[in-house]
Amino acid sequence: MKYIRILFTIIFGVIYWPINILHTKVQRWYFAEKKKDKVAWYLFTPFYWILVFITTIISVPYEMVAKDLH
Repeated sequence: MKYIRILFTIIFGVIYWPINILHTKVQRWYFAEKKKDKVAWYLFTPFYWILVFITTIISVPYEMVAKDLH
């Protein structure tokens, strides 16, 4: 059973890692943009929240599978 969880952790990790990196970079830009350009910030808000939603959907099963493996 542990080997199956390790396999799922690797599979979810390959998917989760790039999406989390993208989310982190976009988040830095998004919050800095609020001070610079409010119009661009408001226009980009739906796309940002879609990215947050996708990251959360992928991170929940990844964290559940990998919680006891460290």
